[in-house]
Amino acid sequence: MNRPQARTQRSAPTGTDSIMVRLLAWAPDPVLAVDQRGHVVRVNSRAQDLFGAEVGSLEGRELSALLPALAGAPDTLHPRTDVEAIRDDGVTIPVDVSLSPIDADAGVIGVVVRDVTHRRRVQDELERSRRRLVEAEQLARIGSWEWDIAEGVVSWSDGLWRIYGLAKDSVELSYEHFLSRVHPDDRASVDERNHRCFADHQPFEDVKRVVRPDGSVFLMGTQGEMICDRDGQPLRMVGVCEDVTDKVRAREARARLASIIESSEDAVMAFDRDGRITSWNPGAERLYGWSASAILGRQTDVIVPPARRDDERRARQRILADERIDHYETQRQRIDGRIIDVSLALSPVRDGPQIIGGSSIARDISERKRFEQQLQHAAERDALTELFNRRRWAEELGMQVARSERYGATCAIVVIGLDGLKYVNDSRGHPAGDELLRSVARLLRKRVREGEVLGRLGGDEFAVLLPQADEQDAAQLGQEILQAVRHHSLLIDGTVLRTTASIGVAVSRNDHADSDELRAAGERAMYAAKDGGRDRVALASALRSSPATKSVDWEHRIRAALDNDAFLLACQPIVDLATGGCSRYELLLRMQGDDGQEIAPGEFLPVAERLGLIHEIDRWVMDRAITMLAEHRSAGRELSLAVNVSGGSVGDFELPRLIANRIAVTGVDPSRLILEVTETAAIANLDEARRFADALTALGCRFALDDFGVGFGSFLYLKYLPADFLKIDGDFIRSPRTRTDELVIESIVRVAGGLGKQTIAEWVGDEHTLGQLRAWGVDYAQGFHTGRPMPAADLAAHFDAAAAPPAVR
Repeated sequence: MNRPQARTQRSAPTGTDSIMVRLLAWAPDPVLAVDQRGHVVRVNSRAQDLFGAEVGSLEGRELSALLPALAGAPDTLHPRTDVEAIRDDGVTIPVDVSLSPIDADAGVIGVVVRDVTHRRRVQDELERSRRRLVEAEQLARIGSWEWDIAEGVVSWSDGLWRIYGLAKDSVELSYEHFLSRVHPDDRASVDERNHRCFADHQPFEDVKRVVRPDGSVFLMGTQGEMICDRDGQPLRMVGVCEDVTDKVRAREARARLASIIESSEDAVMAFDRDGRITSWNPGAERLYGWSASAILGRQTDVIVPPARRDDERRARQRILADERIDHYETQRQRIDGRIIDVSLALSPVRDGPQIIGGSSIARDISERKRFEQQLQHAAERDALTELFNRRRWAEELGMQVARSERYGATCAIVVIGLDGLKYVNDSRGHPAGDELLRSVARLLRKRVREGEVLGRLGGDEFAVLLPQADEQDAAQLGQEILQAVRHHSLLIDGTVLRTTASIGVAVSRNDHADSDELRAAGERAMYAAKDGGRDRVALASALRSSPATKSVDWEHRIRAALDNDAFLLACQPIVDLATGGCSRYELLLRMQGDDGQEIAPGEFLPVAERLGLIHEIDRWVMDRAITMLAEHRSAGRELSLAVNVSGGSVGDFELPRLIANRIAVTGVDPSRLILEVTETAAIANLDEARRFADALTALGCRFALDDFGVGFGSFLYLKYLPADFLKIDGDFIRSPRTRTDELVIESIVRVAGGLGKQTIAEWVGDEHTLGQLRAWGVDYAQGFHTGRPMPAADLAAHFDAAAAPPAVR
């Protein structure tokens, strides 16, 4: 910056100069006299102090060199403004500049310069304080207000505008406008509150509803007080407001939660990081027996059994590591020392971001555990003898066979079948037979050594698993059991009951590769002992070269057929003799042989019944039958299927449940399913057959007695069985017939008609027989003459072709 040389000698002041000098000397602020060119011609001493320069060095400078914002001719400048001044040392300071003429004729203007550094500092601090207030209000979600009573002016902070949902200065503030924002139902109480504050000058605090411009309602918490003068006259009312909707809802939620916890049947407690109990609800008092006053402050270990405390500490560490644990089943100890089973839900407890402890919700599951144990016992134990049942014993066998294979050892089984149990049941009744089974079970328990596994396989069969035993060990045990059963007797109602046993022995590794094969070998050996005259021991290893063992392969073939869907279904038409039409078919079971040939049921069903596989076969056939009904119904074919149920499945009450479930799933008409039970099977198990038939007829299915008339006295049983159809045994139907055959047929038809039942003739082999059956009043005919069995895949074509057939002659 170029400065003019200071003048060494100032000219004597003229009259006007003299006045200017006096004015400058009297002025309390720094003053610069500036000519029309913008040069400083005079300064006072205060200007010298402000700019840090001698008077002589300031005079002659351009004004813009000292006040850069004032460049230009002085008469064009704004009369007052805030600018920056540059001191001689280069430091800038904020100043307030005022311009006014000193000598109008000479064009001299006085520039009054005031240092506003302090004022600017105060203004900056005020602005920072204002910003901090705005930020604080934003963080705290609060706003402040002031009502100047004398002036009638209301002012809101930025935060309060935001809380109300209004843009700043978007409306004219007044007390009336304030009241208009209050919910109509709360408006009177707010006005009353404010007038009361006018009267008693006491602070107030409340929560009221407020309506935003968009119509939404929120809860406004308000604190206010009256500011008065020395004489107690109100000057202004001030206060703060806060949107407390979330707080109130949270408080209400906590209150509800506390109420729920207090009334909960579950035991709810809280603990701190050190494991001290800090909260204890009435449910906890009931479950553990401790009162809240007695247990608060104690360690949680007081309710944990010693054996469980390490687990408890690990669980608490997981909770404090911000992990939640659900459905944690463990045990707790009551105040009286009793151990109870509980299910826990454990959660961390926070104070803000910090985890300060945990909470526990406990439910007493002791009763459930006892029930589960009972279910487990029922699932594993035979209800009659309390021995392992077939499934559980088979599990033990499977594990032992696996261990034997792993370690190169052997294990053996002894399968025991009682001889003559059926005779005891038939002659003395099932209760006597059950007692005999229980007594033999007790006898076997005494003979079985530690480590050996005894089970009841079902019916009259028991089995013993011998770990790490060979054939000689197993045969020796078999002989001991044989002798013990032979000499065993049971006294019932004055009668001594005796029995013998047929026993089979099989050994792993030498005989079979897996547990199923080993068990099957033991059962085959037991049946060989029965076939050989009973009351003896048979070794599976001795059966390999025997011709009698050819039939035992059926078990594997049956199981393979069930597993691989190797069974086949054929359908034989059942013709309506009144119309000649056919909408009813009987399903016939076949098995596909290894060579692709069909195997008749007579070859494998007896084996299946003996081995207890008949239930699975019946369920397989029933499932396929219902599926077929559903498929044909969806194709518009309303046909009926008759399905044979074996005598062994008459007592299988899972079968009606399976049928009901499949019908519900597929939606088929249950009356389209006809279940056939042979007359002899029904008579042999009359009570079970009646319950079975009642269950099916209640479901809507129909029931048929097959081979009816074989035991002619069975007419009596029609009184007890809800049969819809009587299938006249084919021995009465096929030619040549005797007069006795014809009388039996006529009698069955008359009785069936009188009871509202229909008849079906089996084994119809010629046209003459068909005419006779129609003449006698038989309703339906089935046989090779009316239709040979066909593959199930051909059923649709046959049904469609027979939809409107000519009458059968």
